[in-house]
Amino acid sequence: MATPRPVPLTAFQVRPAVPADASAIYLLWLRARAHNARIDPRIVLAPVGPEQFEAALRTQLERNTASVFVAECGGRIAGFISGAIESAGPDRLPERHATIGYLWVEPPYRRRGIARALVDAIARWAAAIDGVRHFEMPVLAADDEAARFWAALGFRPFISRLWAPLGFEPGEAAPA
Repeated sequence: MATPRPVPLTAFQVRPAVPADASAIYLLWLRARAHNARIDPRIVLAPVGPEQFEAALRTQLERNTASVFVAECGGRIAGFISGAIESAGPDRLPERHATIGYLWVEPPYRRRGIARALVDAIARWAAAIDGVRHFEMPVLAADDEAARFWAALGFRPFISRLWAPLGFEPGEAAPA
């Protein structure tokens, strides 16, 4: 696969997403999901159509415990980040933390500070919520590029999530 050519970039703006951004974010979200599935074949993507995505985005934008930001370059959405506030386990404090659901920047726009600016936007949003002081989120173990990015921002491993098959494939009946 050819390396995407960088797009000339003079400035970008990070702003909260609005419902009218749904179709552009949907295309980027599909690319993010496809990337994850390429990284690890255990990821099986459920079909989600544009209308279903738009409805879910509207719901997310209406919640005060979730947020989505986009990065615009020359009138085009070049990236997005989604985040939410989640509860910690009943045996852990603080009671809530921020999490990042998706972060995606189109390849021609990468290495220009857009992803960092998106993370900063979601961090500022989360920091304004009472009692939220840190992030916790899943990152695919096989995604070395993502691991380097998050490490450069100060993220460190915390809890490992392990995986093992039960001896049958999804969709098959469990062995008796």
